[in-house]
Amino acid sequence: MTSAAAAPVAASRYLPPLTGIRALAAMLVLGLHVEQNVPAGLHALLPIFARGYLGVDFFFVLSGFIITHVYLASLASPHRRAVTIFLWHRFVRLYPVHVTVLAGLVAVVVLAGAAGVTVNNPQEWRLSDLFWQLTLLQAWGVSASPGWNAPSWSISAEWFAYLLFPLLAPALMRLRTREAALLLAVAALAATALLFALADWSLNTWVGAPALTRVAGEFICGAALCRAAALGALAERPAGDVLGFGALAAFVLGPSTALADFALVALLAATVLGAATAAGPLAQALGSRVLVWLGEISYSIYLVHFPVLIVIRRFWERVGFAGWGGAARAAAFLATVALVIALAALLFYLVERPARTRLRDRLGKLATA
Repeated sequence: MTSAAAAPVAASRYLPPLTGIRALAAMLVLGLHVEQNVPAGLHALLPIFARGYLGVDFFFVLSGFIITHVYLASLASPHRRAVTIFLWHRFVRLYPVHVTVLAGLVAVVVLAGAAGVTVNNPQEWRLSDLFWQLTLLQAWGVSASPGWNAPSWSISAEWFAYLLFPLLAPALMRLRTREAALLLAVAALAATALLFALADWSLNTWVGAPALTRVAGEFICGAALCRAAALGALAERPAGDVLGFGALAAFVLGPSTALADFALVALLAATVLGAATAAGPLAQALGSRVLVWLGEISYSIYLVHFPVLIVIRRFWERVGFAGWGGAARAAAFLATVALVIALAALLFYLVERPARTRLRDRLGKLATA
């Protein structure tokens, strides 16, 4: 068994399957939103996409796992410099793409207004909400809705989780057994589900206490799973493939059996743990070149798809999409997905990766491994 002191450092190696999982999470959200704007019958074919909002929960659990995987050693006994560098790393990861897409969306809305074109949900384009978007506070209950680039509510929630992590890391280090870490993961998710049930909140909630509770519980769950994997020396075991494949298959089939949202989130958490500890087919599939590439650009996919859909929906309406048959609708759906991925790739290569490369170490480096 890996010692408690050595586990965080040993666990800091790169895990390609977790990057592949980011692609799956992004495709869930993208599939849901494209179907809402360019309906082609995807929900009837694959009911899991009707609950594509759970892709965000996938991200939250995965984020807790990865942040712990990379930063636990540095923040096990946090000091001011380490916390500052950690938060700078996360800011650089989130902000350049966020502000670039936000600027593009503002331009689209302004130009559409000048041209007399009606943009969906005009109540979302309030100038006052731009302040909250720029400060990454839009999901913290400061407004009734996140406004502007709606999917960015989740990065506001992520920022909340990042602020909590320097407090969480020392507590994780006090967990000395795999069983204790697994118990914390289960308790975090169960407590979140209980709070949602008692408050009668919907899991598909974007702002305020529900949003912050959602990210906190799922992030802690992922962080505890990472600690369990490190303490249990579970890396690269065939059991990971069995757990991951089984949980992912149950997740895909779950909506057909009316499985509750939080039960599906639990399956996503098991998928993350399985993928991180897999050694066979699951690791190879999730670590494939295509999925890893899609995972690398997944953040750009997630943020850019909403503005793209605002524009492309109007285009399809103008060329008569409503009167098209099933095959033509499917072609339009696939073309829309391809366009989002292409623009996300441009955003990744022109903004996201260069900004991260140039800015990441401006405040110094953390000795993660």
